[in-house]
This record gives sequence, C-alpha cells and structure tokens, in this order.
Amino acid sequence: MFKSAKSRSKKMERTPEEIAMLVEQFMARLEVAAEEDAELNRQSKPAINKLELLPSLINVLSKRQLQQEFLDRGVLSVLKNWLEPLPDGSLPNMTIRSALLKILTQLPIDVELDERREQLKRSGLGKVIMFLSKSDEEGAANRKLARDLVDKWSRPIFQKSTRYEDLRKYDDERPPPPRPPLKKPAMKATARFDTRGDDLDLTENSHEPKPGEPGYRLHASRPEALPLDFVIRPLSKVDPDEVRHRAKQQRLDERRNKMNKKLQQLKAHKRKRLQASKVSVEGRGMVKFF
Repeated sequence: MFKSAKSRSKKMERTPEEIAMLVEQFMARLEVAAEEDAELNRQSKPAINKLELLPSLINVLSKRQLQQEFLDRGVLSVLKNWLEPLPDGSLPNMTIRSALLKILTQLPIDVELDERREQLKRSGLGKVIMFLSKSDEEGAANRKLARDLVDKWSRPIFQKSTRYEDLRKYDDERPPPPRPPLKKPAMKATARFDTRGDDLDLTENSHEPKPGEPGYRLHASRPEALPLDFVIRPLSKVDPDEVRHRAKQQRLDERRNKMNKKLQQLKAHKRKRLQASKVSVEGRGMVKFF
C-alpha cells in the first residue's frame, strides 16, 4: 500500500484523500489483528496475528511523511491495544513490546499542543506505558524506554523543562533536603577487665541470649539494603576548561613532533650531501676530457 516516494514519483502522485483512506485501511488491519489475538488468547491458543503484521507496522510508521497522518487518525489508541496485557493477564510478545516502544520514541508526539495532549490522554496509552515501566515482567531495556516516554510526556503537563541547563538551575535553586541524623550504635554491653596474673580477660555484661538459652540464633542476620532514592543531581567531575586545555595542548604537541621530525629529516639529508667523497688514485670515477 505504502510505496516509497521514488517509486511513486514514476506514477501519478496520490492525493491527500487517497493517503487518508490507505491509513484508515491499515489501522483497521491493526485493530482486527489485536482483536483476533485477544480472542485466541481466551481460547488458550497461540496469538500470532500481531506478530505477523509487525514488520509492516514498523515499515509504515517509520516513514516520516506518514507519521503525522497516522497520529491525526488516532494511531495511539491502536498502539495501546497492541501493548496492553492480554485477557489472561500476560504481556504481549517481547518482540512486539520492544518494537512499539522504539517506534513511540520516534513518533513526533508534541504534548505541548493541547490537541495532541488530549488525544494522548483519551487513548489510554500513557497508563499502559506507565504499567510497563514498573512491571517486573518487562525487560530492563524496555523499562528504561517506558520511563523515558513517561518523563517526556509528563514534563510539559507539569510545566517542567527538558533542557539540561534548566535542570541544573532547578537543582541549584532547590534547597537541599534535610539529612537524617546519624544514629550512634547503642552500647548494649559494658566491658569489665579482669586481671588474672599476666592474662587480660574481657567479659561482657550483656542481656542478649547466649548459646544454649532460648532465643539464641545460630545463623547470621540478613543485611538490609540501603534505600537509593537520590534527590540531588551529582556534580559533574569533568571541567570543560581543563578538557579544552588538554585538547589544545595535544594539538601543540602533535605540531611540535611534526616539526621536529621534519628538522631531523632535513639535517640527515644535509649531512649526506656534505659527506666527503673518496678519490681514487688510479682515477676511477674521474671524468675524462679530450
């Protein structure tokens, strides 16, 4: 249906109405494939219709001249049906999820436009992407793509800038969070030193159960992981001035090495020209004039 621009240029160009009709027909195929897979899943049968149509979907949505037309026709709702869990609660095929998440990162979804933002909200795609970003059944790479999409779509809603300079300015203006006071380990036992001749013994008066007493644990306690919820952006350890200075110094060193190499070649050539030649007593190599 969707041929390349080079092949279409040889024939008559399609009108916008024809392109819109082809887009509607292709989206209908996508919806039918999603419905058939859902029905096959209810019957405990392999759902492969979306997987068979996936190469065509990737090929069509990768064409930049058709992306806006698909967005205007409501392709986000169709992609939501492709990505949402199946009736039995399982996720769609891993290949489908990976391909659609990559396609969504390439689509020009400008949520700063009110119309596009409302369209995204009505489609329900954002909820599915949020679910995938937190699902333990999803792979790490797909979870990262899903989190990036959620952050990209939610920033204009909360009036947050995506520029790194603005993020640094926001971090500088935000007051640092209060740090919890360090807890000093409580002294549960008092030590008493007893000297018996030349020996020094350390005995502890502890209330903890000892071996043989009820409540004593022979195994080691499980260490608890520290929370890694950071709220302060780490400072960059790269100094731009130092990087520029190193690059400039490297260029100077390369230029100096080239000059030294040329000078050595010139000196070697000059020494070779000034080298004294051996004169033969017998007159070998002499030019004879008659």
